[in-house]
Amino acid sequence: MTKKICAVIVTFNRIACLKKNLNCLFNQNIPIDKIIIINNNSNDGTKEYLDEVLYRHNNVIVKNLLQNIGGAGGFSEGVKTASELNDIDYIWGMDDDAYPKEDALENLLEYANEESCLWSNCNNDNDFNEKDYKKVTQWMFVGFFIPLNIVKKIGLPRKDFFIYFDDVEYARRIIKNGYNIFKIKNSVILHKDATNQKVFSRNIGNKQITLFALPDWKLYYYIRNHILLFKWNELEKYKLILWFILKFLPKLIFVNKKQLKIFLKRFY
Repeated sequence: MTKKICAVIVTFNRIACLKKNLNCLFNQNIPIDKIIIINNNSNDGTKEYLDEVLYRHNNVIVKNLLQNIGGAGGFSEGVKTASELNDIDYIWGMDDDAYPKEDALENLLEYANEESCLWSNCNNDNDFNEKDYKKVTQWMFVGFFIPLNIVKKIGLPRKDFFIYFDDVEYARRIIKNGYNIFKIKNSVILHKDATNQKVFSRNIGNKQITLFALPDWKLYYYIRNHILLFKWNELEKYKLILWFILKFLPKLIFVNKKQLKIFLKRFY
């Protein structure tokens, strides 16, 4: 039976990345039935470029938002738009800086079924033992693949997260509802990873203390959303709160005290 696929792309002020991403999608071995592009109020010519895309491709849907609602809001809007289409079976979502190889979708569809979610290999993962797939408990919103019937069961991604942990929260919700997530080795997406992220660091004697260097607004969501992942009756929330107090806070005070106010506000 033919499976109808809808790709969901979220973009913000990265027109060069978006062009490369769409070129990859248009050149998949298996044609994508619909492509939804959520434009988070870009001001770099993205809207004008997408007007040209709409003129050339009749399977593209563009939503130009009036404000930037972040990756979380964008994916929530994209999944919502896809779920309102009448002839879609699966949603394949990613950022604008994700570049799927030509057989990425084809290799996903080998494992597609209505009772499981899949995840493309977007981080050069080779830890698959003898199989070409493995069960995972977390994923990123880069190459996530979800049956429409599961979306209708569990709801949309949380748009209030803006950035950070929206994908983790959605994976937890999927698993809590009795579904599995499998990562597919040969569904390869080239994606910029965080290994080159800047860090704050200071030395204590021979020991170096490091912490990821996040701007204030990103630190804000990193702390808040991390804690919001868990409900008040979940033990994990209290373990995380202790970790923030005993591990994260001392590091922050030592390497970048300027952000202490942001931490305390969001932690509270």
